[in-house]
Amino acid sequence: MTKHSHPELDGQNPQTLYTFQLKRPGQTLRERLTWGALGLSVGLGIAASAFLLVPQARSWSWPNRAAAAAQSDPFRQGAGQAMAAAELTQTAEFSEDWAEVAMLWQQAIAHMQSVPKANPNAALAQQKVAEYERNLKYAQSNVGTRASRTPTDKTYWTLGSDRDLVLAIQGAPSQTMQYHTACQQTLRYGNSFVELSNGYVKQYDNADGNLRVLANEAAVVSARAAQGSWTLGSTQADVVQLQGAPTRQEQYTSERFTTYYYGKSSVLFENGQVIGYLNSDNNLKVSLQLPALPPEQAAPPFWTMGSSRSEVLRAEAQTPIAISRNDTNCEEVFHFSDGEVTFRQGLVTGYRDRDGSLKVR
Repeated sequence: MTKHSHPELDGQNPQTLYTFQLKRPGQTLRERLTWGALGLSVGLGIAASAFLLVPQARSWSWPNRAAAAAQSDPFRQGAGQAMAAAELTQTAEFSEDWAEVAMLWQQAIAHMQSVPKANPNAALAQQKVAEYERNLKYAQSNVGTRASRTPTDKTYWTLGSDRDLVLAIQGAPSQTMQYHTACQQTLRYGNSFVELSNGYVKQYDNADGNLRVLANEAAVVSARAAQGSWTLGSTQADVVQLQGAPTRQEQYTSERFTTYYYGKSSVLFENGQVIGYLNSDNNLKVSLQLPALPPEQAAPPFWTMGSSRSEVLRAEAQTPIAISRNDTNCEEVFHFSDGEVTFRQGLVTGYRDRDGSLKVR
């Protein structure tokens, strides 16, 4: 296993550590005492220190110890997250608001589940888990049914999300680990981590509660579907609603994979969500659109080796006619009308440009 530091983290300055110092009262006065009264002054100084300074030091350390105890108590942490979720529920209106509520309930549940059996609140914690799970389910139902404040932007990622979306939402990881013998990459955010397979999220551990992930939600990826179309990550129900019933269906030996055929065109699903397609008859209502860039930022005119999926899609400014994905070989190919681009772990590793129309340099 080889460890790679993220290039965006190179050159960062360490953060300053804040300290404070307590001085004994009367220190300056004692320094001015004559040597003739040294014995008496030292005795008085020691007595004063024992009476005044020790209680004062304890008064400073007690709040810090209490705060540390609160942070290390999973029951109190879970109760705090639950209170925050309940308060936000009172004002939640848009899908993004309910996503925040759901993430808070998830964190509250995780804290309650980690309460040790020896803890006096262990039985109550298990009751709270059941209660919070009901609240989580209600919040998740609103994520998918409420109107979105910003339809083109996502404030969370899910299992099945692509590497580009995770980085866009989480920022640069504190550490990246690449497994060259397997199609696997791990992004660490403090003690939390996101595990990718062929550039898509397969599992995660939200140990620090800092991952903006929604469990048990339909996969969301960087690309968006235009009105009246579906995209990567869409469910089988979404495709059938827009395309109608398939002309035939093929189930593989592994129940994970299913293919719907619409004439010569086909859509490949993994665990009920689109991972690839072939638009041979040009009858698939598929689109891969990316959120608009800020006004001051222009779309890249070209892509190159090592570019991401999003960078290729922005430069090409078109939906591929086919996407084929093979996680066993750790490859994904975007097929355009006169060329194709091959990705490994979500980054360009090769291409074929038949007539020079691809915007590659």
